[in-house]
Parts: sequence; structure tokens; C-alpha cells
Amino acid sequence: MLPEFLKLGGLKLISAGLKAPENPLDRFIEFTMLKDLLAKLEIDCVLDVGANCGQFARHLRAIGYRGRIISFEPNPEEFTRLQRSFSRDPAWFGHPIALGKQTGTLQLKIPGLTVLGSFLDLQNDPSELRTTEVEVRRLDDLFPSLMAKAAAAKVFLKMDTQGYDLNVFDGAVGCISQIRGLVSEISVRPLYKGQPHYLESLLMYQRAGFDLYHLSVVNRGADGGVQELNAYLKRRAHSSLN
Repeated sequence: MLPEFLKLGGLKLISAGLKAPENPLDRFIEFTMLKDLLAKLEIDCVLDVGANCGQFARHLRAIGYRGRIISFEPNPEEFTRLQRSFSRDPAWFGHPIALGKQTGTLQLKIPGLTVLGSFLDLQNDPSELRTTEVEVRRLDDLFPSLMAKAAAAKVFLKMDTQGYDLNVFDGAVGCISQIRGLVSEISVRPLYKGQPHYLESLLMYQRAGFDLYHLSVVNRGADGGVQELNAYLKRRAHSSLN
């Protein structure tokens, strides 16, 4: 059945060349779906992995989420900005480290646009690039201490690590049953060398007991095709150990 808007002449407007502002509409729908998902899952603790300077955490507060946010950001300069932004938020906690599948150190590659900082190499060499050695920890090693002050927390995992999300996920196998939902940035056309294809990522999450809840376009290529997506997933009820 056609939506009422289309019945009232929307198709004619499209035929005449009218284009809706895709990005604002996508973001509105995305954050509406996120708010609904957090409510459905009764989330009271969000693990913000790949926090950069706090964009996602600010979005959470803007849509009304008031629970705990635990942010992880290995870029020292961005962590300083992040810490400053949330200095007056008593429910925010920050860690200047990266999460991955092995404990140790790695070289973080930081281009001029720091939000693209990654352990992977960009497909197209940036004009400006520096590296810094950062600490990497497994989430399942940290999880007990993170939850020490939040008994029976209902946890949501946000991953935006520029091609490294599956490594973060691999490092969470020991605590993944305690996570009710997640969002991961997945790539249709990889920006980074060695970055998993979106179908590989979705299959990994599905096998771990998560079902797709919503997909949102992050950006498109020059030809208009989808390049990256935010995938929101919720744990299957029968696979939860909570």
C-alpha cells in the first residue's frame, strides 16, 4: 500500500524532479530508530568504541538518553577534546585506549580529517598523515571492571573504528552474551585496505546471535551508490544470557 504522501501527488513531484534532503531525513529516521531500540532493550549503559571527539555520545544525550556512557578513544588529542566536552557529565566515563582482538600496542594512522583515523591504510593515500602508538585492549578483559559499579547493566555496544569493528567484536567474545544490542559502521565499498565487506560483517553479527534492526546510509560514492552504512542490531531473545 502506498504511503499517503505518495497518494496525494508525491509521485508527480518526484516525476517533476523534486528531491528530498536525504541526509537530514536519514539522520532523523536513524536517531528515531536508535531511541526506540535503546528503549526496547532497556539500555542503561552504552559502550562508545571509537568515540573520536564525542559525536555519538552527544547524539545520545540529545535524543534523551541519560544512562552511563563509557567512551574509548585512542587518539590523544581527540580524547582530550572528548574529556573536556563531558567533564560535567557525571554519567560519562572515558578511556584513552583502543579496543581490538589482542592486547598490546598498534600504530594508529591519523590523517588530517581525524575521524578517519584507523589501524588500516586508506585506499587512497591522504596528503597528510601521522602515526602514533596506542594501547589496545580486549573488551572481554575490561568488561568485569567496567561493570563493577553497574551490576546487571543492560549494555549497548557502539563501534565506529574505521574498518576495525570486527576486531573489536572478536575481542568481546567473552562478554558478548551480556550485550543486548549494537551498532556497527559497515562498508559496501571499503575505504580502507583489508576492511571487511558489509555482508561479512552482518554474517558475523548474525552468527553471534544478533538480528538486523535498522540500516542507515552514512555516505555515498561519487556515482550516488551507497558506500557505508550504520547497522543497528538487537540480540535474539532466545540467544540472550541476561
